[in-house]
Amino acid sequence: MKKIILFILGFTLFYNLILYYVSYKIEKRSNDGIYDKCDKIWISRGLYNEPTQQNSLSALKKAFEAGAKGVEIDFYYDIASNRFILSHNKPAKKPDGTLIYPLKDGKILTLQEVFDTYGKGHYFWLDFKNLDRLTTKQTQKAIKRLQKISSKENLKQRLYIEGSTPWHLIYYKDAGFHTIMAFHPLPTNEFLSALSSNFFKLLYYFYDLDGVALPYGTLDRVKYKNSTQQALHNVPTFIFHVPNNEKLIKKLIHIKDIRVILVGRDQSINRVNITNCKE
Repeated sequence: MKKIILFILGFTLFYNLILYYVSYKIEKRSNDGIYDKCDKIWISRGLYNEPTQQNSLSALKKAFEAGAKGVEIDFYYDIASNRFILSHNKPAKKPDGTLIYPLKDGKILTLQEVFDTYGKGHYFWLDFKNLDRLTTKQTQKAIKRLQKISSKENLKQRLYIEGSTPWHLIYYKDAGFHTIMAFHPLPTNEFLSALSSNFFKLLYYFYDLDGVALPYGTLDRVKYKNSTQQALHNVPTFIFHVPNNEKLIKKLIHIKDIRVILVGRDQSINRVNITNCKE
């Protein structure tokens, strides 16, 4: 029993020392170059009337025309064709192994076409759906392709690549891309909420990523509040699935750590009129 108590005390001391060190280093870290504008509300998958229209050029066009500074889009890297293809859902597979992607405005839509059409001046939150399923060789090939299609208009500096595995994101970080680690913390009213958030904070720091992405939660089961918000202090934070509640949105846009907000879940919602900009 004595050994167990000593182990617990030793682990607790070590854990708190690491957290103190990491919090101190994060506070001193410069986040220059990470999106930090007063227009914090971007639009997820564009503005659309039907779910099949999401992640399409027409949906993105409506989003940018509505005043969105940036959009979140979903895509897969297609290994066979060396292309990034827009799709939220996993592609179907034919008996011969050929992948079938959903059509956007009647055709397969690639990330290159999106960049060629709307790359100038706009920002993109890139939800890389199969980032963690690629081999190292495939990853390097994908990075080379992404470098090529984002080389114009200083677009590379306006891309934020989202993934849940930092050991895959680090390849893109090393290649000069902005990277944000997605995770799902426990609701803040649960006992291990702080431990959950601090664990991902440590991953963010030691992998030297540019930010984190997490869901806000629901109004009765909030994930970004209290212990989570405190754990992520000074960490550039990208929030998604924020309830479409005007009072809540206006509160979130004033939090300095929050850099981008996506309102709604699997919904086409335009809230870009709510900003933190001075009149």
